[in-house]
Amino acid sequence: MKKAAALIMIMGALWGCAVLSRSYKQGNAAEINKQWEEAIKYYEKATLENPREAVYRLALMRAKTSAGLFCAQQARVLAEQGKKEEAVSEVRKALSYDPLNRIYADELAALTREPAKKTEPAAEKGIEAPFKLKVTVEKVQLKFTDAQLRSIFQVLGKYAGINFVFDEQFRDVPLSIDLTDRTFEQAMSFLCLASKNFYRPIDEKTVIIVPDQPMKRMQYELNAIKTFYLSNLNAQDVQNSLAMMIRTQYKAPSIIIDKNLNSVTIRDTPNAVNLAEKLLRRWDKSKGEVIIDLEIMEVSRLKMQKLGIDLGQNTISGRYSGSGTFPADGWFGLKDIGLSKSTNYQLSLPSMFLQFLETDADTKIIAQPRLRGIGSEDIKYMVGQKVPVPQTTFTPFAAGGVSQQPIVNYIYQDVGIDVKIKPRIHYEKEVTLELEIKITSIGGTGIADIPIITTREVKNIIRLKDGETNLLAGLLKDEERKSLKGIPGLKGVPFLGALFSNTDTTIEQTDVILTITPYIIRTVPLTEEDSKPLWVDVEGLQGQTSDQAVPEEEFSTAEPEPEEGGGPNTIILNPANFEAPKGREFRVSVDLRTDLEIGNMSLNLSYNPQIIKLKDVTEGGLARQLGEKIPFLKNIDNSAGACTIGLTSPVVGKGIKGGGILAVLVFESVAPGEAAIAITSVSANGPTGQPLQFETNESRVVIR
Repeated sequence: MKKAAALIMIMGALWGCAVLSRSYKQGNAAEINKQWEEAIKYYEKATLENPREAVYRLALMRAKTSAGLFCAQQARVLAEQGKKEEAVSEVRKALSYDPLNRIYADELAALTREPAKKTEPAAEKGIEAPFKLKVTVEKVQLKFTDAQLRSIFQVLGKYAGINFVFDEQFRDVPLSIDLTDRTFEQAMSFLCLASKNFYRPIDEKTVIIVPDQPMKRMQYELNAIKTFYLSNLNAQDVQNSLAMMIRTQYKAPSIIIDKNLNSVTIRDTPNAVNLAEKLLRRWDKSKGEVIIDLEIMEVSRLKMQKLGIDLGQNTISGRYSGSGTFPADGWFGLKDIGLSKSTNYQLSLPSMFLQFLETDADTKIIAQPRLRGIGSEDIKYMVGQKVPVPQTTFTPFAAGGVSQQPIVNYIYQDVGIDVKIKPRIHYEKEVTLELEIKITSIGGTGIADIPIITTREVKNIIRLKDGETNLLAGLLKDEERKSLKGIPGLKGVPFLGALFSNTDTTIEQTDVILTITPYIIRTVPLTEEDSKPLWVDVEGLQGQTSDQAVPEEEFSTAEPEPEEGGGPNTIILNPANFEAPKGREFRVSVDLRTDLEIGNMSLNLSYNPQIIKLKDVTEGGLARQLGEKIPFLKNIDNSAGACTIGLTSPVVGKGIKGGGILAVLVFESVAPGEAAIAITSVSANGPTGQPLQFETNESRVVIR
C-alpha cells in the first residue's frame, strides 16, 4: 500500500512538471484577447515560478514586443491628431516594453525635439576639376559690338589674366555681346553658346576654344572615373537604366559592375558622373517593412450516431450434406439424393447485432503568427505536418504483358496552415496585401484507410490602413448525412421497422475565422530633395548653373558677307563615335554647314555591310527651307556597302544656304565589330554653276 502511494506521488510530481502553469494559461488567454498588460503580468509570474522553462520566457518576450508595437501605433495615431503629450506617453511606454528598439527611440526624439528652423539647403558638391582657373578679377565689365570672336576672347583673357588658344577648325565671326557684371566662367559660357563652341581648361592659366562638334568633344572633353557602392539596390539592376539616363547624343557612358562589392564604376564627363551620383542617391533607398498579425481560428464539430439492428450478413445460404462420397466430376444423380430427409440440408441465417453508438467530437485550431517582411517581397508561413498518402500503380510482370503487378508509392501531403503574403507599402500609410491562405486538415479515412484531406483556401487582394484590422468569416461548412439499412419490406413498417433496420447519422460543422492586421514599421526614407527635379546641364554651358538663364538679347551674331567661291563648308556625320548593341536600329544625321548657296549636290557614302546595314535614308529639314518640295535622290546598295544622296534646288538662281540636317541615315546593326561610315566624295555647285568644296568627317560605330 505504501509503495502504491509513493508511486502515485511520483507520477503526480512528473505530471505537474509536464503541465504548463496556471499563470501561463491566464497570460495566454489575455494575449489572445490582446490585453497586453495582463498578459505580461501573468507571463512574468510564470517565469518567476519556473525560471528554467523556455516557453515562459519566449511568451513573455512575444507579449512585450506586441505591447510595444501596439503602443507605438497608438502614439502615431495620437501624433496625427495633434495630441503630442499623449503620443509621447505612449512612445515611452513602448520603449519600456522594448528598450532596444531604435525606431521607438527615433520617434520619441522626433516628438520631443523642438521644431527646427528652416535653413537653406547646402549646395551639392559635384566632381571638382583637378585644377581651377586663377583669374585676376571677380566680375567682367566688358561690352562688344560687331567685334571679331577671336579678338573678344583675347581681350577677355587679358582682362582676367588667362591665355586663350584656339583649335584649328575655330571660326572667327563677328559678334555683339554684353558681358557686364558676369563672372569669367559665365562670360566664357555665353561666348561659346553664341558662337557654337565649347571650352576646355588646360591648366590654371590656359583655356582652349573648340568648335562644338561630336568629334571634337570626343577629342577634348575631360573624363572622370568614380565608383559608387550601393547599399540596397542590386548593381546589375540599375546598369541599363543608368546608361539610358546619362547617355549623350554622341556616345554612351562606360559603366562597370562589380558583383562582389555591389558597386558601379562610371567613366564619363564630370557633368554625367555628377548626374549619375544624384540618380543613384535617389534610387538607392531601403525598402519599407511591415509586421502582419494573423489570427486564424478553425472550429469543427463531428457528431455520429448509430442505432438499430445491424445484420452481420445480408444473405441466406443453404447447402446439401447428405451421406455418401462426393462425385469426382461434382455432379449428383437424382436417385442418389435423399430428398425426404431434412438432416441432409443445412441453412445459414444472417447474424444480428444491436448497435447503440454515439460519438461527439469538438476540434479547435488557433494560430496567431506574427510575420515581418519587406515591401514587395513574398512572406511565407507554413505550420503543420506531412501526411503520407499511398498511390498504387500497376505494371506488367514481364515486358509486353498485362499491367497487373501493383506497386505502392507514397507522396507526402502538407496538412496544416499555409500562408503566403506579398505586402506593398504605399506612401499614404496604407498597405496592399496579396493573400493566399490555405488551411488543410484530415477529415477522416476512406477506402483502405486512405486519409481524407479537407481544404479551405482564400485568395484575395486587399488594401488596409496602417493598423486596420480586416475580418474574414463565414467560411462555414454544415454537412448532415443519414442512412437507413435493414430488411426490405420490414424496415419501412412503422414502429416495427426499427427492429429490422439500422440508422447511421453524421453531422459535421466547420467554421473558419481569419483576422489580419498590418503595421508599418519602416517606410521608404524620402526627403525634400527627392521631390525636386534634377536639372541636366545643356552641353556647351560649362560653368553655368541650372538656375541661371542666358538672356537672348545679350548677344547676337552677324554673319559676314560670303565671298564668291570661298568660305568654310563642312558636311559632318553626327554622332562621330558611339556604341550600339547587336540587332538594334540607330540613326546617323548628315549635317551641312555652308556660307554659300547650293544649287545641286550629290555625295557618296561607304560602310561595312557585314556589320551594319542601311535600311533607309530620310530627307532632313534643310532641304525644305525654300518652302517647296526639293527633288531628293537616294540609292542604297547594301551588297556593296554604298549609298548615294542627291538634291537639286527647284528655283533657278537660288539655292540652299546656312546649316541644318541634310538627311538622316537609318542603320541596323547586324554583327559585332567596328565599322566606319565615311563620305567618299562630294560634288556640289552653286546656283550659277560654280563648283563648291566641302570638308567631311567619318563616323565610327562599335557593335557589341
